[in-house]
Amino acid sequence: MKVRRPDFEFADVVPHWAPNAEAAQLVNAANLVPAYIEPFLIKVMREAKARLDPTRDAALLDDVDVFMRQEGQHAKMHTAALRMVRDHYPGIAAHEQRFASTLDDFLEHKSLRFLLAYSDGFEAYASATAAAWIDGGMDALFDGAGDDTSLELWKWHLAEEYEHRTVVFDVYERLNGGGRARRLAGWAYRAAMYCYCQVHLAWHTARLYRYLLTRDRATMTRRQRTQSKRRTRGVALHAQRRFAPAMTRPLSPTYDPSRLRRPTQLDAALNV
Repeated sequence: MKVRRPDFEFADVVPHWAPNAEAAQLVNAANLVPAYIEPFLIKVMREAKARLDPTRDAALLDDVDVFMRQEGQHAKMHTAALRMVRDHYPGIAAHEQRFASTLDDFLEHKSLRFLLAYSDGFEAYASATAAAWIDGGMDALFDGAGDDTSLELWKWHLAEEYEHRTVVFDVYERLNGGGRARRLAGWAYRAAMYCYCQVHLAWHTARLYRYLLTRDRATMTRRQRTQSKRRTRGVALHAQRRFAPAMTRPLSPTYDPSRLRRPTQLDAALNV
């Protein structure tokens, strides 16, 4: 693990950066999550650090520090990407505020166990599905893209998610582990929170995605709207085929992120 500081530049990028505008807008909407959840993760891990033993957990604490610095870079880059979208669609600010408010509410009112399990839900999904992005499983949706900055940003981000895939999981296990009964209870809670996290993030992303598509379709002809809806279904089906098998892995009682398959193009994605 290491901290990288890429400089993805969005000054000349437009929201419809690929011919398949519906695919581009899905990626644009997805920027909502890391722009706000990464600072949330940093706050959660800072709280968790105080519960770890400085001697016994020294190596894990070092990993946590690198993890937080990587997540800070992710937030910086996705915030820039989201700003590009906001410049063209000012209405996304309300969606951003709604999502940010839910995370703030979690931090204020939820237990550390909840916060860690929710955080691990995001990390488990990101690292489990990383290979689908990194190894080009999504590239067909963006054929002919005039600018690949957004796509390369996501590949780099998910490559680092794969790289630090064990950190939140290990912190959760360290603070919620113990005997067999406690481990089983910890798994059941983590699995339930994984499902909750996926629904929560998908709900916020889908709302923003619908808003972007609605704005785009407002100036389309009826035929163009029909074609747009057809492309949207195609994007959803393509993503489902690439992601669905990996999405179930974190639900297993034997799930261990350290054993996830290494993406074949991992080094290329990290070399930014």
